[in-house]
Amino acid sequence: MPSEQSSLFTATQSELFDAAFGGSPGRFPLPASTDPRESWYRSVALAGQGRYGAAAVELRRRRPDNAELASLHASTRASWLRQVGNHERAAHFDGRAVFLVGLTGPPQSGDAVEARSDALTGLAADALGRGRFDLSETLLARSAAQRDGPFGSGSWRPALRAAWVAAELAMMRGDGSGAVRHAECARDLANDADSLRHLVKTDLVCAAALSCIGEITRANEAAVQVAYAAGMHGLLPLRWAATMLCEGTGGLDAGMVASVDLAAEIDRRGGSMTD
Repeated sequence: MPSEQSSLFTATQSELFDAAFGGSPGRFPLPASTDPRESWYRSVALAGQGRYGAAAVELRRRRPDNAELASLHASTRASWLRQVGNHERAAHFDGRAVFLVGLTGPPQSGDAVEARSDALTGLAADALGRGRFDLSETLLARSAAQRDGPFGSGSWRPALRAAWVAAELAMMRGDGSGAVRHAECARDLANDADSLRHLVKTDLVCAAALSCIGEITRANEAAVQVAYAAGMHGLLPLRWAATMLCEGTGGLDAGMVASVDLAAEIDRRGGSMTD
């Protein structure tokens, strides 16, 4: 994301970027946005905290001034829909994200690589959620192809998202060793990033992969740690997901909040308003 690494960031841009893709994912309240890119950062940060209602309002506030950013807006809306289980509706927004940037010819900028890869990875996740495993694998390959050119090395995030989906696809196919391999790839990528939210999500994927190879005790211990980390950093959706994994691999630690109560809190924050 070359534009996000720019030394010309304003103070507000830096704060919002840090909340979305840096070390302060739980910061709230957040500064107000002043342009479409800041609005994207702000909406990503709010959704990471489970504040889906506020994130949805934020993302609709400002019309993006270029196709790449408009595509990222659409992919972001799709990701929220997937998080609440609406893969059909998510595919609509991921399809729009692809339409906005197109897939003809090599991408001509880092933003174009990111937008194309995000859209294709999102469609792969949508296909996975609907049980279309071969299609998901094909879309992941097309996403990887977008990152092969000269502009593909500017951002860790598209490759990391693709590694998450690849691990999840392997889990759904019952390929435990493949799930662990892709999860470890994701961890290598996340270790080079500054985003706490992405690190916590990667740890969750690794914990789930352990359960897929029968390492239930280790998976439970890892999921408990993820739940605590997500809670510490204000990442309610990840805390909820980690807690569900805990419940499925041996139970919760004393004092942990049940997943049903966390889901209710997400709903109070606008989980039903993702569309």
